[in-house]
Amino acid sequence: MPVTYELTEGEKCKRTLKIEVTHDLVQGKFQEIYHKLKTEAVIPGFRKGKAPLAAIKSRFAKIAAKDVLEDLLDESYADAISQSGLDPVSYPKIIDIDFAEDKPLLYTAELEVKPVIKLEKYTGLTLKKPDDQVTDGEVIELMEYIRRKNSSLESVDRPAAEHDFVIADLEVLSDSGNSVGEKEFKEVQLELTAGPVAEQFLKQLAGIKVDDQREVEIAYPADHFDKRFAGSTVKFLARIKAIKQLNLMPMDEEFFKQFGEKITTEEQFKEALREDIRQRKTKKANEELREEVIKEVIDKNRFDLPESLVERFLNNMVEDYRERNKGTVDEEELRTYYRPIGIRQIRWDILLREIAEKENIRAEQADIDTWLQRFADNYKMTLEEARKSVTDNRRIADVKETILEHKVIEFITASSTVETVFSPLVGLAE
Repeated sequence: MPVTYELTEGEKCKRTLKIEVTHDLVQGKFQEIYHKLKTEAVIPGFRKGKAPLAAIKSRFAKIAAKDVLEDLLDESYADAISQSGLDPVSYPKIIDIDFAEDKPLLYTAELEVKPVIKLEKYTGLTLKKPDDQVTDGEVIELMEYIRRKNSSLESVDRPAAEHDFVIADLEVLSDSGNSVGEKEFKEVQLELTAGPVAEQFLKQLAGIKVDDQREVEIAYPADHFDKRFAGSTVKFLARIKAIKQLNLMPMDEEFFKQFGEKITTEEQFKEALREDIRQRKTKKANEELREEVIKEVIDKNRFDLPESLVERFLNNMVEDYRERNKGTVDEEELRTYYRPIGIRQIRWDILLREIAEKENIRAEQADIDTWLQRFADNYKMTLEEARKSVTDNRRIADVKETILEHKVIEFITASSTVETVFSPLVGLAE
């Protein structure tokens, strides 16, 4: 459908098309729709398909006009897009429609187009990657944690001392931040040991006995994990219910065999822990390197981002949240929280494809087969079972996306300077 149009470029990725469909095309479309209605309509007094055109027009004028307008908008917009060479990323907003059977169709389409990407720099970057070296101290820390987790607590009849566990009811007497809420916490287990909070309890409760009570004042750090207490100074009345000591499990063959039939000595146990820590460090290092690559590529390759892509991302997040939570959704809060996440993800998705296209990087069938074999091995499947599972769940496109990103990041890191830095693994016991 040949149409005429006038293209106006707006800010960033916004474009406006003023489109005109000739009177002849409008008339032709009306004739087409009336003919279709004539063959299908059933009108009293006439056999099917035999009603005169005047009767069809009189009875179905509004329906015909609606169908004509929908068809003309779809066809003329597609033709204008084809002629103009625009690459839309959003559905058009149709405004200012001027439409009647006896004249040309005029309307305006507002849309956003794919941004123009000029890749500035994605090789020759300077990146930092945490190493996967494991220290003896990290191994011992994890070993001691596991030993303590597998040990037992025993009530004792003596004053509380360092390393003991005190069971206490804590009554809130004052709260500088007015954020605790509760007035009393029942049977709280307090370990009297080192640490920003635990050490304060140790200093103030050392020497206390069962059934005693004592006021304690605890200054919680601003980054405390429980936000009710973070940054507040809270005064408690502690009523002691029990004092317990930790009876450490002996490090013998019976203990070691919990973690593998081939582990019978402390040295073998340490080696197993060392390998576990190394694997976790390697995973963490790869994740952090990926994040740094994404950040560097985005920072060094700026472009205008269509707002419609961000809105589509946010709409999907809100709908997904509604599906999962089945309750009231604070949509404004969700959109505010996820907006920067969405902008980052969309920018990276666009740049990822641009780099892959420029460097001829693709997810080949051999890459997919390797991924599927690893998936099969992890889940104790045959290769065909893994392939069927992924295909049945329509995940093959996601697999290709994962592979493509991995190969692009490999390409970028291979052509950049990567400095390895020591990084202790936080949360060894998790």
